[in-house]
Amino acid sequence: MKQALNKKLYLFTLIFTIWTFFLLSLSQYQDIMIVNLLRILFASIFMLFLPWYYVSLCAFREKEIDQLERFALSFALSISIIPLASFYLNLIWLPLNQWSVFAISLFVVAISIVYLHVKNKKWTQK
Repeated sequence: MKQALNKKLYLFTLIFTIWTFFLLSLSQYQDIMIVNLLRILFASIFMLFLPWYYVSLCAFREKEIDQLERFALSFALSISIIPLASFYLNLIWLPLNQWSVFAISLFVVAISIVYLHVKNKKWTQK
C-alpha cells in the first residue's frame, strides 16, 4: 500500500510541477485575472509547501510526526530557506526571478524524491 501511495504522490508532484511550469511561462498574459490568480496559487503551493514536504518525508518517518506537524514544518522551512537560498544565488550573480526560485524548489523536490526512492529500495531489499 505504501508503494501505491508513493506512486500517487510522485504522479501528483509531476503533474503539479508541469502545471506550475506552464502557468509561470504564461507571463505575457498577466493582465488576465484568472491566469494571474492560477499562477499565484500554483507557484505559492509549489514553492512554499511541496519541496519541504518532501524533505520532511526524508527526515522523519511516518510515525514520528503527524500530518499537521509535517504541514507546519513544510511551510516554516520553506519560508526560511527559499529566501536564504535565493539570496545566496543572487550573490553569485544569478538573477533573482520566478525561474530561479522555481529551479531551487524543483532541485529540492528532485533530490528528495531520489533519496526517498533509494531509501525505499533499501527497505524492500532487506
